[in-house]
Amino acid sequence: MEDRILTSLVATSRRLMAWAKKFPKKRFLYPELKRIDEEYYVGIKGLRGVGKTVLMLQLAMETEKSIYFSADSTLIKPFSLYEVVKALSSLGYRNVFIDEIHRKPDWAEDVKTLYDEHEVRIFFSGSSAVDILHSGADLSRRVVLKELPPASFREWLNIRKGMDIPVHSMEEVISRPFDMTEMYMELHALWTEYMERGGVLYPESGFYDALENSIRKVILEDLSALREISVKYETDAYRLLYLVAKSAPFEVNYSSIAKGLGVSKNMAIRLVEDLSKAGLLYTLQPCGSVRKEPKLYLTVPLRMFFAKKGFSIHLGALREEFFVNHVRWISQPCYLKGKRGEKTADFKVGDWIIEVGGEKKRRYQRPDYIAVDGLLTGNGRIPLFLFGLIY
Repeated sequence: MEDRILTSLVATSRRLMAWAKKFPKKRFLYPELKRIDEEYYVGIKGLRGVGKTVLMLQLAMETEKSIYFSADSTLIKPFSLYEVVKALSSLGYRNVFIDEIHRKPDWAEDVKTLYDEHEVRIFFSGSSAVDILHSGADLSRRVVLKELPPASFREWLNIRKGMDIPVHSMEEVISRPFDMTEMYMELHALWTEYMERGGVLYPESGFYDALENSIRKVILEDLSALREISVKYETDAYRLLYLVAKSAPFEVNYSSIAKGLGVSKNMAIRLVEDLSKAGLLYTLQPCGSVRKEPKLYLTVPLRMFFAKKGFSIHLGALREEFFVNHVRWISQPCYLKGKRGEKTADFKVGDWIIEVGGEKKRRYQRPDYIAVDGLLTGNGRIPLFLFGLIY
């Protein structure tokens, strides 16, 4: 590899580490990554825009003999990942941070070889679709892979609004909602803004342009790791997201997707599975052994993004989406489904049965708690926004 290429990689790494100093706040995953034993390589997967690059640079700045580069850089296009890392190792770098690793062909095999040679330690990031267990190389014993989810309401407030709100457990939110409402009363007014511009951390200026570009790149580029992507597949995937965004809970199922997109039911199932792996969609399964289809939710803020294209949003779906997008990272929720005509509560989270609704929601379905809009507590009512503080 030519010296001019290595010089450019080193200069770019230093410039980006200096740029990352503008972001003093760190995502919640940072201390967990720091604690991983040095024997392992470290992988971070997640949706575009959730802060993987900044997190990698923050780690690199606090790790000796470190260098960062992006695997999709045109400078290194003619070279394998193995060749690039070996060249950097010859310069004395012992911790190599590689962004967008899935963009490099045969990346898993190269990582395995580098691990076995034990000259450097590698930290890498990739799309949500990255799967080291089925990568074609045996990385499961060599790499600790962590997922960086979209920023929670709590993290968004800390990063975007300069606050310093600690994590609260689910038990705290449920057991003392009145105290927490008093502490964080001003946060309720910011809930709508979070649903519009939360989750991903793009700059305010051009936020939705960046988000649309990200969605299309996920479909066109990231999902290519799962299967060959055609123009029709790309169009159908985007239309599926739009269909979910304008629908109420339970209005979308595999049959309605197949009919709406003009595809087979098997293709509808495949699209849902792919978009779930990519981090754009979340499939919530029914509780117990009931053979029902999953409920489909979008990642925040996709529903509000698609609503900008000209339809009225279903507020009930928006509330449920906020709730599910938060509790799923601390406990595996499921939805409750009774017999035809039977009214049941919405969700089971751990041992709790929870209904989600507006301020006037009552306890007809006999849940343990009701997550509601507004600030009122009592009679099992918990302000919905408080569930945004649990991770």
